[in-house]
Order: sequence, then C-alpha cells, then structure tokens
Amino acid sequence: MSETAPWVIEIRAEGMQESLKLRLETSVVMGRSDINGDIQPDLDLQPYGAEEHGVSRRHVSLHADDSTMYVTDLQSHNGTYLNGARLEPDKPYMLRYNDELRLGRMKLDVRAIVSPNHGSGLHKQDNLHLDEQAQPGNGEAILIVEDDVEVANILSLIMTRAGYTPHISHDVIGAIRIFNQKRPAAVILDLMLPDLNGLEFCRYVRRDVERNSTPVLVVSAVKAKSHVAQAMEAGADVFLGKPVSAKELQNAISSIIHRRKSGTDPYMTRHLPGTAPLQAIAPETRHDAAVLFVAGHSETPITLTVKDQVSLGRTSTATIRTHIDLTRYHAAENGVSRIHAFIHHKDNAFHVEDADSVNGTFLNGQPLQPRTLVALNNADEIRLGQLRLYIYFLVDGAPKPKDVT
Repeated sequence: MSETAPWVIEIRAEGMQESLKLRLETSVVMGRSDINGDIQPDLDLQPYGAEEHGVSRRHVSLHADDSTMYVTDLQSHNGTYLNGARLEPDKPYMLRYNDELRLGRMKLDVRAIVSPNHGSGLHKQDNLHLDEQAQPGNGEAILIVEDDVEVANILSLIMTRAGYTPHISHDVIGAIRIFNQKRPAAVILDLMLPDLNGLEFCRYVRRDVERNSTPVLVVSAVKAKSHVAQAMEAGADVFLGKPVSAKELQNAISSIIHRRKSGTDPYMTRHLPGTAPLQAIAPETRHDAAVLFVAGHSETPITLTVKDQVSLGRTSTATIRTHIDLTRYHAAENGVSRIHAFIHHKDNAFHVEDADSVNGTFLNGQPLQPRTLVALNNADEIRLGQLRLYIYFLVDGAPKPKDVT
C-alpha cells in the first residue's frame, strides 16, 4: 500500500439511512455477527437484514493496492455476485466504480471516495500550469473544508505526508474563521456542507481584499460539466471529482504553492468584487438567517436569526434578548450608541433602521433617516458611526420594495 494515503470507501445497501464510510488500509471482511458474538466481521451487516438476505458470517473481503480495489468471496454459503456473475471462492476480482456487488441476496453499492492514485478527473483554470511531480511542502497551512470526518481525516493525512500543516473545518462559518486566523497557503473545499454551499466560501475568499488569490481546490462527488463550470465561475482554481486521487491532489497543491513562491507563473486568479449571495442548502430553514462581518474582525463573524428584529449597539442597560453587543469590536471608540440600529426581517426581506443614534447609521456610505426602514441587499455595508459591518444573507428572499416606512 502506498504511503501517500489509504483508500476511503463508501458502502450503501437497502435499509441503510446513511451510507457507511470506512478506511481501507489492508483488508476489510464483510459479513454478519453471530448470536454468541464468536465471529465478528470488520463490517457487520447484521443491522441491515444480512441474515434474511443470506449473508454469511464471513462472506467477502475487500482489499486494494495503489490503483485497484478487489473483492474475494470467502467460501460463503449463498455466494458472491459481481454484475450478476457468481465469483469463485478465494479468488480476487477487480471491483470497479459502478459495479454491482451482491452478497447472497443483499445488493451493495461500493464506491471509492479517496484512493492513492485513481481519480475521476481533474479540471483547472486555463491559465494554471500543474507540475507532474510533487515537491515536498515546508509546513505551509492548508485549510480543508469537508463535513465528513473520515474523508477530512484522510485529506489531512495526505497533506501531512506531503509536508504541509492541515487545518480542518466541517462547515463554512468555521472555515471563514480559520481562513482569517491561519492565512492558509491553499484551500481544499467540498461543496456539500451542512450550513452553506461550499461555493459560497469560495466566493468569500475571492471577495477578500488582501488574500483573494489564495488557491482553492474543489473536491466533489457532484461532477457534471455544469457543476464544474459553476465552481470555476465562483473562482475555484482546480476541480477534482470523487474519487479523489491523492497523487493528483498532492501534485496540484504542490504546483500551485511552489510555482507561486518561485514566481515561475504569474498567479492570475481573479478577484470577485461582486455580491453573489450566500445560499443555504436548506432554504426553508435559513430564510431569516444572515451573517455579519465586522471590518477588521472578520475571523469572528456573527450569525443572526431575525424572527422580527434585532438591535445593534453596545452593552445596553435594558434587558433585550435580541440585542447584538458590539462592545468587543471597539464599538465605543467608533461612536456606536448603546442602541444604535435595528435589523428587521419583514415580508421575506431584510431592512435596517437607525435608532436615533448620536453618530448616525450609513448604508453603503449614505446616511439613513432615523426611524426609517431601508431594504438591504447582499454584501451591503452598514456603518454604525465609524464601525463598518458587512451583511450576507443565507438565502435570498422575494424581491424587495425599495424602502418601507
């Protein structure tokens, strides 16, 4: 087995609410546990109706080398079938990506997510040149944004063995914090994340004033041409489909970092100055949610849920449950009143209102009239006195009226 990385495989059968993911380093025996617990396979299919489907206690083994997975029937009672053909016992057979595997009468989908050398395709920006041979890293920070713990750990292992220092986040908001704290040399980004779509983090990186050229490598099981195009449009430099080749991933990271450091290639990732909205995966639960970034403090974004209204200001003498205290952001020094402004969620849209503040509230540089609701758009700048905030919605609402009083 290669020292680059072990395999990560995904197994799904009827009756499984979630697929099973496991690391394949040497071999894995699949079967079912017996009533006395004397025989315990590495992967127990008993909770999924294995006995009713004729699965033996030690039915098959899976193993792999650097490029191929194999399945071997372990003299099972009801046989193992690969694409409808019964396998000879104790003989390894190559297992490909879309093969149908049947243990007795139990159909299994077995797919690779990460492999040492075999990948499902690499796409890159036209101006990006990748080396064929990876160079070792020098401890550079790599941010890995991946919600699956096992996959994240394997990607981290690949980066560690390649000489880098990985940092893992399982969601976008956490990734934003790490991005600002650690200033990574590159980002490895999954798309299907629990809070936001991964492309929204890619857009966030490309909107950053100081580090918008940080390389972003997308890894995704969703790899249709349209999805690749969306990732490139959002500013991704490289798109790797799952299964991800550890070798390709390492080479891509190495090429980008070393070419950028040596000046071999002028790095031309474009800055996205636009205001592409942050879109949640589950809009029905995120319609009243937003994220506030405080200028100079973007490592600690504020997530809001605005049922009706929330107030913004400093520590208030009144007990207000829906108040955002901005004291830790040097609010007093920036002229923020105790109750400075309100954010409203009304008619499926967000609005800002100045609360008769001493130093005024400004929207994209324009002063607001006190006690007047003004509609907000994604990435608007709200300035409370001299404290600048940027607001991003997790879901765009219905078209908003210009102003509401």
